[in-house]
Amino acid sequence: MMAQTDPLQDILAHLRDSSDLRVWSVIITLMGDLTVMGAPEAKASGVSGQALGQILSSLGIRPEATRVALHRLRKDGWIESTRYGRQSVYHLSQDGRAQTQAVADRVYGPARPAPTQWHLIALAPQVNDDSSFDALMAKGFHELTPGVFLGAGAPPTLPDALSFSDTDIALPDWVRQHLAPQKLRDDIKLLQTAISRLSGEELTGLTTLDRNALRLVLLHEWRRIALRMPELPVEAICPDLQVRDDVHKVLDALGPLQIEPVLA
Repeated sequence: MMAQTDPLQDILAHLRDSSDLRVWSVIITLMGDLTVMGAPEAKASGVSGQALGQILSSLGIRPEATRVALHRLRKDGWIESTRYGRQSVYHLSQDGRAQTQAVADRVYGPARPAPTQWHLIALAPQVNDDSSFDALMAKGFHELTPGVFLGAGAPPTLPDALSFSDTDIALPDWVRQHLAPQKLRDDIKLLQTAISRLSGEELTGLTTLDRNALRLVLLHEWRRIALRMPELPVEAICPDLQVRDDVHKVLDALGPLQIEPVLA
């Protein structure tokens, strides 16, 4: 009879090969998750230093590393803190919440459907005004080579730009490699392997602390991957990138972070 595995430690062992679990980034993932998916009381009250320390300790993060990361995040304007007696409570700053909401769809939303056509835009050489670049990026275009952009939506009207459209949605290998480099594909494969080791029975038998920790480490690795993907609908046509649905199924099974509300 095979011994039952520890799902948290098992997935940590697999993900540490691709992620060094930078403490400040893990904290942003946790607070961002509370902001987007948390219960109303958690969104309003933030997370206490004690609760934060418990979750991070379960990931092998030392208290001193947590303190350094919190200091850095306050200094950089990502988080704010409030004192309630001897208790410190942390929450995202207004700017931190705005940045979190700006990328929420890329992390929590569904994959975009396959495009109906591609648009290729080549800007005039030696363009000094970057308004054309900004206009293309705002429309979801991705720069393939200097001055050459690929997009799926209708391109903006730009002076002196050369524009082509193609209804063949297959992309050459060199374009797919540029949009999804090998390191990104390797990280996705590692995440898929880690997820495949989780069973429904293991997830239902977790303590609240382990459930929180597993959700956090899975979400953190997925967030790192999702934010490195291009803002183009390439997941639907690139099988190597298709891990979003698997991640969302596990996150749904784990449920939102269960953090005790802070009592003022």
